[in-house]
Amino acid sequence: MQQSPGRFYYLDNLRAFAMLSGVLFHAALAYSPKAQGFWLSADPQQHALFDVFAWASHLFRMPLFFFLAGFFTALLWQKAGGVAFAKNRLLRVALPLLLFLPLLTLAMHGVLQFGLATVQQPSALLQLIKPMLTAEAPAELPLSTMHLWFLYHLLFFYVLTYCARTLLSDALQARLLALPPWLLLLLLVLLLLPPLSLVPAPVPAPEWIFPALWALWFYGLFFACGYVVFRHADALSRYSADRRVLLGLGAISYLVFYQLLPADLRAQQPQGWTKLLIIVCEASGALCWTLAALLYGQRYLNRSNPVLRYLSGVSYWVYLVHIPLLFLVQFGMTDLLWPAGVKFLVAVLVTLSGCLLSFHLLVKPTLLGKIVAPAAARV
Repeated sequence: MQQSPGRFYYLDNLRAFAMLSGVLFHAALAYSPKAQGFWLSADPQQHALFDVFAWASHLFRMPLFFFLAGFFTALLWQKAGGVAFAKNRLLRVALPLLLFLPLLTLAMHGVLQFGLATVQQPSALLQLIKPMLTAEAPAELPLSTMHLWFLYHLLFFYVLTYCARTLLSDALQARLLALPPWLLLLLLVLLLLPPLSLVPAPVPAPEWIFPALWALWFYGLFFACGYVVFRHADALSRYSADRRVLLGLGAISYLVFYQLLPADLRAQQPQGWTKLLIIVCEASGALCWTLAALLYGQRYLNRSNPVLRYLSGVSYWVYLVHIPLLFLVQFGMTDLLWPAGVKFLVAVLVTLSGCLLSFHLLVKPTLLGKIVAPAAARV
């Protein structure tokens, strides 16, 4: 891996695929049997394959995001300095958060009203919300950052980076990287266990307005790993020969993790040794699959072509706006007797089409387009 401040194509491409796969993940939850009790657009048509896919992607997609964010934080800081870094992050992260959070909140309120008025077989969560919103004096729903929690927590990581640059010294980084690769991997798994022990499995989205300390710890470790990998070119390459092993260990971890999850994720979580085994598998699966994604991305995605550049350019916009449109489409199909697979495919295609159409018609020609899809877009 080169440390020059040029483009790391495979990381740009991984970021784009991870963002776009969020549409698949959120769409799959509507047809996931385990998510029926808490997902707003949960559908009567379900299939266990959506569980397998959803929770597998959930295991490493957000850790990968934070790893990439940490890597590009180090890159941008080295390339432009602290002041330029702060200006860039305010423009690319803070501004979209401040702009889109109220807009998406309003959009979701409208989508909820549509769902309440039209869906005859509402999800458990929609039934719970209905009396709150249809009362003579409607209750205010708790303030949430929704899926923008990623941007919200990134702002805290940027501030913490300022503080930790002296603590996370090059000497400390070098001592850690001097450990044998698999011992370092084991140490990271152990460091991931405490925050996972504080929350149910799979890890919930820390979307409330108060930052979640467990999330700052859990995702902060991946952010720090990304930061260190940029600073030390050989840190990731030490695992290159073992990418198949990492992929296999992640798969075994996920298989055990999935088997131990309760059938209904609202049910009481396992305790004791079962809980410990769950979080060990969750931590090892997240770490192994994140590393495997990086290594396979480096092997097969370290290139640029028109399709990959296009996906990289639109992925941030799709991430920002897809949730209200996805819920609207899924609410419209809830009472249809179509198979779950057909509903999933329709929901994904219509949502992606709507996001891309809005990008080209409303965003690309404007100043907003330069913010969410600049020439060298990096989050």
